[in-house]
Parts: sequence; C-alpha cells; structure tokens
Amino acid sequence: MRIGFIDSGVGGLSILEAVRALVPANYFYLMDNRYLPYGTKSELFIRQRLKQLTEHLLTHQVDLIVIACNTATTQAVEWLRQQFDLPFVGVVPAIKPAAFYCAGEKMALLATPATVKGHYIQKLVSNYAGESQVQLVGSSELVMLAEQKVWTDAEVTAEVATVIKDSGLNEFAPKAIILGCTHFPFLAQEICLAFEDAPKLFDTADAIARRVQHLAAGIVPLYKQKSQDCFIATQELTDQQKLRVKQMGFGQQSCWPDLYQD
Repeated sequence: MRIGFIDSGVGGLSILEAVRALVPANYFYLMDNRYLPYGTKSELFIRQRLKQLTEHLLTHQVDLIVIACNTATTQAVEWLRQQFDLPFVGVVPAIKPAAFYCAGEKMALLATPATVKGHYIQKLVSNYAGESQVQLVGSSELVMLAEQKVWTDAEVTAEVATVIKDSGLNEFAPKAIILGCTHFPFLAQEICLAFEDAPKLFDTADAIARRVQHLAAGIVPLYKQKSQDCFIATQELTDQQKLRVKQMGFGQQSCWPDLYQD
C-alpha cells in the first residue's frame, strides 16, 4: 500500500509518525515548502495548489492521501473529494473532546490565521464547544518556530512564550488548548512552559492514525511491492535539511518541479 501526505512544511510529520506506528505502508510525504505557510494563503489558492499536489502523488500510485494540514483540510478537503476518486483523510481540530474535558470551563484554539477565520471552525465551535468560552488565536509565527525547531533543533522557548503572551492567552488562562495546526505538537513543551498553570493540550494525531488504519483495511493496493519511504519537496532543501530527512526515516528524496505560476 502507498499512502501520500500533503503539508506546506514539517507539521504533517506529527501525523505521519502516528500513522506509521499503526499502518504498514510505503509513505510519500509531499512538502510544499515553496508556499509555506498555507495559513496566509487564500482558499482559492489552496484548492488549486492541492489539486496539483494530488495529481503529482497519483503519479506515484498512492491509494490514499492524508491532508496533514488543518488549514488545507478546512478549506479544500471536501472539494478534493469531489475532484478525485480516492480516499482523503483530513485533520480537524479536537474541539469536541476538549469541550468534554473542560466541562464548561474556558478553552482556546491555537491555529493559523486562515483556520481561525474560516466558517468551518466557527461551525465546529458552535456545534461542539457547549458552554465553554472559546478564544481563537491565529499565529503564523508559531508555524515558523516549529519549522526552526524541527530542522535545526533551535531553542524557541522564549519566542513561543512571547507569542502566547501577546495573544492574551496567559490572561485568558484556558483549562485546555486545542492544537489546530499540525506544526504545533512540535511546540507542545514550549507552549506548556509559557503558562504558570499549564493547560491540557489536545491534538488529533492518534485519531487520524486510527482513521487511516480503518480505511486502509478496506483498500486493495494499486502497488504491492515494498519500497523506501519518499520525501518530496517543492523547493530545494539545504544540505542540513536533507540530512534531517534521512534521520526521519526517508530512504528517498526528490524535489518536484513546480508547475504553479505566480
């Protein structure tokens, strides 16, 4: 079985790790780093771009695609399902379990600007937040801090604390924070350290892994031969990044020629 992943950066790797643990497959991680971050892009751009990326993954005969990005999921996954005849798994913020845990106490959603402004998130909050007061915080800066940490092992504790403080979350003091961007689990420790009384963090990696496992059980693979996992970037990686990709367990690397014209 071949499973594709799409994200603008390394955030989707937080989902890939959980899926790998449950589902034996050949993985193709397509990182659209030319247009990192998606959280500042329009819905039209994201839909057009994901259509191109999906078409490229189909040349690798993938059986299923994980849209490992909250912004791309909320703005494009339903549309993609109408365009292509294969399963797509999206990433939806864990508002419902967080609301159950908070039981009417305050909670926050930390995501990208595009995600928190979207109608999809407003609907999720309206349907599932219950009596909890919810603060929505959009941050592209945290996305880039997560990128720095993953690629270079950068120390970003102070920078994350500044973002949290400037967002007003310290004063809001939520009982739980929903990590509504797949980059943010990489900053879980730093986010907790930004609070005197650390909130409980919710992400969806394990739930997505179980969903992929369920769908994979019913798929007859197009390509059954085992091969090495492949990491595909849309902009050339540095030597340091290429080394990190190898350390992440990818035996193959490539840079896909970009077809999108600005």
